[in-house]
Amino acid sequence: MKLAIIGLGVMGRNLALNFRDAGHEPVVWDAWPEARTWSAEGITVCDTPGSLVESLATPRIILLMIKSGKPVYEMREKLCSLLDAGDIVIDGGNAHYIDTQTNDMLARKTGIQFAGLGVSGGAEGARNGPSMMLGCVPEVRDVLMPLLSGIAARHNGKPCVAWFGEGGAGHFVKMVHNGIEYAIMEAIAEAWQLLSLTGLSAVEAGQQMTRWCDGKLAGYLMEISGEVLQAKDKQTNESLMDIVDEAAGQKGTGGWCVQEALNLGVPVPSIMAAVTMRQMSSFPELRRPVAPSRQAPAALSNEDIHDALLASMALALVQGVHLLDVASKRHQWQIELAETARVWRQGSILRMNLLDSFADRQGLIKIANECSNGLRACVMAASNARLPTSVLSAGLTYLDTCNAERLPTALVQLQRDRFGAHGLKHKETGQDFHGPWQRSDT
Repeated sequence: MKLAIIGLGVMGRNLALNFRDAGHEPVVWDAWPEARTWSAEGITVCDTPGSLVESLATPRIILLMIKSGKPVYEMREKLCSLLDAGDIVIDGGNAHYIDTQTNDMLARKTGIQFAGLGVSGGAEGARNGPSMMLGCVPEVRDVLMPLLSGIAARHNGKPCVAWFGEGGAGHFVKMVHNGIEYAIMEAIAEAWQLLSLTGLSAVEAGQQMTRWCDGKLAGYLMEISGEVLQAKDKQTNESLMDIVDEAAGQKGTGGWCVQEALNLGVPVPSIMAAVTMRQMSSFPELRRPVAPSRQAPAALSNEDIHDALLASMALALVQGVHLLDVASKRHQWQIELAETARVWRQGSILRMNLLDSFADRQGLIKIANECSNGLRACVMAASNARLPTSVLSAGLTYLDTCNAERLPTALVQLQRDRFGAHGLKHKETGQDFHGPWQRSDT
């Protein structure tokens, strides 16, 4: 079939090629004249949005691969003036799920259907098979799922695309995917620093991570971490780890994930710690370097670091599971955890073996508990060496909290009642009461 793609960045171009290879006829357009000079066999580049729309048969399907936020609002408004009732506009960028729901509501007023599509896998995934998360009304789902299934990555013979509910459901799932991704990337980075603490060079640490890819830590992010740690600068032959600037970029999805977790009252400390570390890396003026102790404790081993990393990954997944579960209930979406894991299992940046346990929260906690000695040893060693391990430390605190017989927040409740008369609840009877400092006549 003939479909349109607006946005000829690397993702838009690669998706167009993917659709073409799947037997479709993509027509494309980009606001930048330079981008419209791109050409590929079997793909038509249009001069204007109007000519793009005119080239399609109804019901038209147009996929937006442009910057999220205002550009999508403006393009949706422009397209709604050109399209007919029943035509479908898909936002395939990293949109905030609330923006998707707003665009859906506004498009429907004109009779146009709007869908949110989370796409994971980067440029390689877009070209060869991404992981995709769809949110839209059921009648649009029925049109789009066969189309998307033809270009998706596949796991155990099934396409890695799924529908998660109406409105912004697909983009919400993608947002949580990215939040978990933030946490796991930072955990791997902290594991690298711990490996360096034991005396390994960047290349040796990369080789160790590559070996770990044969076991429980197997996954795409581990694979590329092993690769980049061993990479050399083409001009100087220096290790890239020695010359790259430490300021880590971000496009906002990790922060959105933290904000939504706060709004829903769901603890995601590992994701929050990863976002905070990226923020701090962008403010070098905050740092006043003190020479760290590079003497690793004799007891710290590669096995400890392996276990710390495995535990941290499992706990990041647990937090994502919790957030998806609460959000699905709150918004009345259809987010099934097993289906989420299946969609992420191939094509996505987050693809890894641990996803096989994603729907089993207690199973993930069990993995973390089995690795907790290594995690604790690594956090202690890093603290003694003045090395920041934000995600490893946050994960350990989360795990200790999950395992705690009693929490210190009992005192927080007494403090709140003392200064604000917020009230107390008896933990055995469930009865509401106040402390003796509250007068009965006030």
